[in-house]
Amino acid sequence: MAVIGLTGNIGSGKTTVCHMLAKRGCLCLNADVLGHSVSEPGGEAYQQLRNSFGAEYFSEDGRLLRPRMAELVFNNQCELARLNGIIHPAVRRVLCQKIAAAQAEQPDRVVVVEAALLVEADYLPLLDQLWLVWADDDVRLARVMARDKLSQEQALARMNNQMAQAEKAKYARYIVHNNRGRKELADELQNVWQQFIAENSFQEE
Repeated sequence: MAVIGLTGNIGSGKTTVCHMLAKRGCLCLNADVLGHSVSEPGGEAYQQLRNSFGAEYFSEDGRLLRPRMAELVFNNQCELARLNGIIHPAVRRVLCQKIAAAQAEQPDRVVVVEAALLVEADYLPLLDQLWLVWADDDVRLARVMARDKLSQEQALARMNNQMAQAEKAKYARYIVHNNRGRKELADELQNVWQQFIAENSFQEE
């Protein structure tokens, strides 16, 4: 079984690529979604979050108050590091469990781990290889402004808060380009998938 890490900066289209890979039979695990689940009551990181940040960051029914937490860590690197130091190890543990379960159940199935911060949050040791979805900065800017209804300044602030694509590309086995729409993306992914299949001697179902 191969474990592919799928990453891409905001506006690149990595979630669209993940959906395309799911249609090819891959098991897709979204690390960002797991980051939410581990902070819910009973989750892997829940009690540690309460102990570290206090009850004021949780609602009466025990759920994490995400807007309040976001306000705390926004532009506060120490608090953000404290939060990530709890969330990311918990997500990695859950991912390891899910990957092991998938390997036991379907040894030949390809697993895709999707996250924006695969490189930054040290997920690489869990992966066999990394794929990067790449879109040029001006393309991503237009997409983020339109999708999230943001000003250019707001969108640029979000983009500039991430590791540069060129830096992430140093870790990538494959780069899937997504500048000109869905057809180009589908063609790019088809080429990458065929190379991946050939190099790993997999049989397509």
